[in-house]
Amino acid sequence: MDNRTDPVEIIARVSENQGKQRALEVWLYKAHKEGWPVIVDSSSVDQPGNDCGVVAIEGLKYRIRHTKRVRRRVAIVPAGQHLIAAAVDSATGRSDGITWTWEFDHAAWAEPMIDDH
Repeated sequence: MDNRTDPVEIIARVSENQGKQRALEVWLYKAHKEGWPVIVDSSSVDQPGNDCGVVAIEGLKYRIRHTKRVRRRVAIVPAGQHLIAAAVDSATGRSDGITWTWEFDHAAWAEPMIDDH
């Protein structure tokens, strides 16, 4: 039985600021680390949109995308207060003004390219 993580389950947390080139590189690294023989068919990191490129793994093709896909926790501080100052105040017991919420953040991930023919 194959114990490797399926390529569609490999999620590479890469911020939007790091860009699609970095997202593709990190996803490729993680896939290779899982033992997948990945061949890059094409790259679209310099094109608009969220596609990073197309890869082939053992005869199957996947589109690598860089979009909002993972959750991250976000601090909300009172108006006019800097996050670091609010964190220090909270840690020292002087204030509990920080509230927390969740939002989606960018990650690189593989989407299977399914041919319905």
